[in-house]
Amino acid sequence: MNEWWKTFFDDDYLNIWGQIFTKEDDAKQAADLWSMLDLAPGCRVLDAPCGWGRLSCPLALLGANVLGVDQSETLLAFAARNRPDLPPDRLRYLKHDLRTPLAATGFDVACNIFTSFGYGTEEEDLAIFRTLRGAVRPGGRVVVETNHRDLMCSYIARGSKASRRLPDGTLFVDEPDFDAISGVQHLNWYWAGPRGPGEKHAEWRCYTPTQIVDLLQRAGLRFVGAYKGLSKIPYKAEGPEAGGRLAVIATREDG
Repeated sequence: MNEWWKTFFDDDYLNIWGQIFTKEDDAKQAADLWSMLDLAPGCRVLDAPCGWGRLSCPLALLGANVLGVDQSETLLAFAARNRPDLPPDRLRYLKHDLRTPLAATGFDVACNIFTSFGYGTEEEDLAIFRTLRGAVRPGGRVVVETNHRDLMCSYIARGSKASRRLPDGTLFVDEPDFDAISGVQHLNWYWAGPRGPGEKHAEWRCYTPTQIVDLLQRAGLRFVGAYKGLSKIPYKAEGPEAGGRLAVIATREDG
């Protein structure tokens, strides 16, 4: 797999997903995460990767001390421009490749949200989870919220093409192509709107829930539970969406 992600998260990506996710959506997801983990003001949270700060910011406003980490200069610049008036210890952003360890440690929680791994090899994903493990304190938790292979197969069974009209009038079309042998999903995005037409292509390694738990355990974390998205509802592979999006919680037990 090539390193497509180094240039993928640019202004076009931000224009599309910045419209799909509203501020109300972001605030709700942050509140759901807060409730799911029973967080309290003053807790230390690592949001990695943080994108344009869509969860880092509302988590900080809820009272967490947040470090948002990402490799995209474009997304980090947007996050910085739209940062609320909070002290640096409440919210700061850092450019960093999560395949390498972070200098900052001692977090209560490290969050990897919105299918933010699977961009390279399995060894690179393992390195990312090891970085998250190294960043949390003993007893700290790692939360991974993601799409997964079971959900992807149910999506394909219903017809894998999707389109939507964004608020600014842009027509966005998603035509994925899933290789069931390699487990790689090829993303093919096309759009046309006020900013003109465009397209993006990427590759995402699609893991089963079992494989995701195994990766976290190989990274040195103990599996705590699997849940239906950012909720306290236990994950079950039921219904037409095979249980929906998955959130896995694991903890670091040793020093």
